[in-house]
Amino acid sequence: MSSIKVRVITSFAIIAIVIPPLVLGGIWLDLLAAFIVLSGGYELLGLSENVRKWPKWLIPMEILFVWALLFGVSEKLAFPLLGVMVLLAMSMPVISKAVDGRDVFLLSVYLCIFYLFGMSFLKLYAKDPLYFWFMAIATYLCDTAAFFCGSLFGKHKLCPRISPKKTLEGAIGGWLVACIGAFLFACCVDLGGFPLWARLLASMILPFSAQIGDLAFSAIKRFYGIKDFSSLLPGHGGVLDRIDSLVFNFVVFYALLVVMGI
Repeated sequence: MSSIKVRVITSFAIIAIVIPPLVLGGIWLDLLAAFIVLSGGYELLGLSENVRKWPKWLIPMEILFVWALLFGVSEKLAFPLLGVMVLLAMSMPVISKAVDGRDVFLLSVYLCIFYLFGMSFLKLYAKDPLYFWFMAIATYLCDTAAFFCGSLFGKHKLCPRISPKKTLEGAIGGWLVACIGAFLFACCVDLGGFPLWARLLASMILPFSAQIGDLAFSAIKRFYGIKDFSSLLPGHGGVLDRIDSLVFNFVVFYALLVVMGI
């Protein structure tokens, strides 16, 4: 089977698995968030060259910590507990000689990023499920449009030291198409409490932050010398390869709503 067919089949499988929880909400949405936290944890923490020497309890403990922050404690307790967990992660080289200073980066980043991602994911959906679709359109329309614009018009490299194939023309085209598409969607649906100026501002910011997120995770892969975070999704790589831009945009969009008082 060709790589394109595998990629297409996997895409439909991803849609079939992801759409129902987003429509049904409730426990199904929590399970989807928990799966992302679990799979993303093993992909990110597994980047360490020392991972096979780590104590067997370390990765499960990190994942359980994030689950506890998202589903097991009150929001009032979550922030101070996150701080304690990061301090514990920083102390791991003291506790185990198999964990070195570079591993502290992975342990701390996983705790912070996946807590922020999971919290933003659940809170945005709780505010209005349409907020999620607006953000998803801004994210994935940018990615798709950037690919086609780059293929047709790309001449100038965007950031060759991180992603040699991405072009400035593709980035601009992706941003413009996603900005227009997201704004049109926001104007066609009832996003309660989301004024027109805020819809326009978010439509301009989210495609940009999506591209930054994509490049940021590409930089991590390049540093560790890998093409994909895992092979969990045939033709697509790992879960982190699919949600890299979303991780940034969930946090950015939720922050925008808080700053706007929405």
